[in-house]
Amino acid sequence: MRRLLHCILLTLALSACGSPAPTPKAEYDVAAEAMKAFDKADWALAGRLLREAIVKHPMELRLHYSLAVTDTHLELRDEAIREFHWVLTNAPGTPEAQAARNWLLAAGVLTTNATAASSSEPATPDPDRGASIVRGQVSWNEGEPPVNLTRLQIYLKGLKGKPNQDFQMVLRTDAEGRFEFKNVPAGTYQLTNRIAGEPVWRLRVQIDPGQTSSLDLTPQNSLRVRDDFPEAK
Repeated sequence: MRRLLHCILLTLALSACGSPAPTPKAEYDVAAEAMKAFDKADWALAGRLLREAIVKHPMELRLHYSLAVTDTHLELRDEAIREFHWVLTNAPGTPEAQAARNWLLAAGVLTTNATAASSSEPATPDPDRGASIVRGQVSWNEGEPPVNLTRLQIYLKGLKGKPNQDFQMVLRTDAEGRFEFKNVPAGTYQLTNRIAGEPVWRLRVQIDPGQTSSLDLTPQNSLRVRDDFPEAK
């Protein structure tokens, strides 16, 4: 009986030695999950996960900038202001900082040299501004639109290697999907609805001095049909 018990225990031990070790569970990457939610425009989930990720990675630019953009969709103005200020302060010279500056200016919480100057002094012209206009309307007539066309965020970006490479403007469409960029310097630009993740539109716009350029955003010039900057993939 004792010998039988010993054989059973020995068999079980050998069987256990031959079993593969359990695979450790992958560590949960909250930053990666946050960016997935951001790319899917799941703003409520993205906001929650981005705040968690920032606690773990307090100096990561993409997290702060993505949270600021997310806040604009969720109408969380105070947090958006705080996050855009963080980007402007901690990442000067980056496209994200330029976008943050433009948003804060449009929101009326950041002053330029001209607006900060005394009314009794001559205004200092802003060298980053021009006299051209880019306007258009976002519309979708082919089934369910891939994005919410109301209050959609639109970017106008200068091109790398060009004199306007550091220039970027951002605004939201109105309730009818219309947008208008004013005081734009002449040059060639990229017009898109997203600078992180895959956009719906990525178009080249040529802007002449003092002129108004019109470009509507529709299914016919969306990324699935036309991509003016395929190298950006």
